[in-house]
Amino acid sequence: MAERQACRWAALSLSTIASTFFRDLLGRQSSQFDHQLVAISTRGTEERAQKWFTENKIPNSENVTIYNSWETMLDQGDFDIIYISTPHPLHYEETLKALSRRRNVLVEKPATMNAAQFRHCARVAADNHAVLMEAMWTRYLPATRHLRENLLPRIGTVRRVFSDFSFPIVSPDLPNDSRFLDKSAGAGSLLDQGVYALTWVDLALSGSKDTQVIHASSQVVPNRPGGVDDINTIVLGNTNAIAIVSTSMTLPGSSKPAFYVRLGAKKAAPAVRIEATEASVAIPFPCIRPEELHVQWYGDEYLNGDGTEEDEIIEKPAEGWGIWYQADVIARAVFDNTPRTTGWQRA
Repeated sequence: MAERQACRWAALSLSTIASTFFRDLLGRQSSQFDHQLVAISTRGTEERAQKWFTENKIPNSENVTIYNSWETMLDQGDFDIIYISTPHPLHYEETLKALSRRRNVLVEKPATMNAAQFRHCARVAADNHAVLMEAMWTRYLPATRHLRENLLPRIGTVRRVFSDFSFPIVSPDLPNDSRFLDKSAGAGSLLDQGVYALTWVDLALSGSKDTQVIHASSQVVPNRPGGVDDINTIVLGNTNAIAIVSTSMTLPGSSKPAFYVRLGAKKAAPAVRIEATEASVAIPFPCIRPEELHVQWYGDEYLNGDGTEEDEIIEKPAEGWGIWYQADVIARAVFDNTPRTTGWQRA
């Protein structure tokens, strides 16, 4: 087996999602690259950093350089890609500073707080010949790739899309000072969940540039301070298709189980439905990590002998949690010397 090229990572923040990412990524033998964590920045003590290394089983942690200033890490660190996973409102400043130093950036979703900020980051990335990528890991899962590469070219013209990502994040025991209820920290179902639901619409419509917002409405989380958005409804349209996007952080289902149990609970209806002229594709909840695609073929060439639709379930399991696939995507862009921005069209 040929030796894999090393891809050296720096982590800006020891967040919960950073723990998930690096546990899923490091030591992954099926990855195209030998991904290594070589630097971190944290405002905490070195003891906290060492505890984080131990808890997340970071390989060769004795060789990881610990910085107490992320800007110093940007200036002095020897790495290929920086992974930014701080709270949403900090992404813009940190991403800009990284790109201005010609650093390649994988930044957690939402990459910025609004489209104008992201467009600016994309321009800075291009000016500095750097790779900028939003960590929308769902795009790179096997099931998503199969949809994009094999199904969308066969199901005809997409006419209608329903995309929902809703589950009860807000439980009765969630304190009012939780990050999920703090608007100044970027809380709300649009930024926390809507990024996924909108991504499926973008995939289904193949990034159509003439798609416009027809309607948008929002209701806040009831009986909680702060006015954080809860139920969002967005209608998008273009020449061929209509898409309905919805999110909620209070509905549907029980809020009693642990967070990841709620996230994996079975729902009565699919989370995403893509309806085209030859077939429809349904994606079960949770749409962030699909492993099955439920296809109903109804174009003339696919019908059963009695004229009824043909149903097909396509299984595409993800290895691990699946958040690691995106690391190979950005690494290929970095080492192929092809500066680009992933997510520019969605902005």
